Amino acid sequence: MNVQSVSMQAKNSRQQRAAVQRDHLVDTALVLFAEQGYDATSIKQIAVAAGVAVGLLYHYFPSKSEVLRAVWERHSFLPELRTLLLVKHDQAATCVLEDVAESFSALLERKEALFRLMVRESQSNPEVAACLHSIVEEGITALGAYLETRVQVGELRSHNASLTARTLLGTVLTTHLARLPVRPWAELVAQLLHGISVHPVHVNSDQG
Repeated sequence: MNVQSVSMQAKNSRQQRAAVQRDHLVDTALVLFAEQGYDATSIKQIAVAAGVAVGLLYHYFPSKSEVLRAVWERHSFLPELRTLLLVKHDQAATCVLEDVAESFSALLERKEALFRLMVRESQSNPEVAACLHSIVEEGITALGAYLETRVQVGELRSHNASLTARTLLGTVLTTHLARLPVRPWAELVAQLLHGISVHPVHVNSDQG
């Protein structure tokens, strides 16, 4: 092995250690932000909890806002949300909406710390509020476009597709935010589609 190869391996090893350390700092910050709030958490607290010197944290992040940005970039649920909304437009609305609701619910459960952090910080942080708003609106737009195709093929009646999409995604969001018992999503979908399906979906009201 020549000197150049040894040097390259050493450089790669340093970069890998730096990446692991940076990720550790970001993960630690997410926990503290979610538990204490962004404003109540200091750079020093993050460093102490991560077991590193404050100077090292500043080496990776020049400010606390950059730490928050890194938390979002590392833990964002937007890529997964986009993936689950890549629905096949030739599939029936009942199946697609049930799958979207169940998948979105499972996603929020996995990303609960980040979700709660964003909702809380959006009350006072315009950047976080804009980010959260864009995520929700992107989901509504994608799901609304799918529902419009089901109108065009004659499965659904003409209706406000964006409102239907907003109702579905909003109900899932609210359920997790309020820590309500997760309801059978099939029941919610049946209720949503009952008035707009060309062949109305039967809503099971049997309580026994």
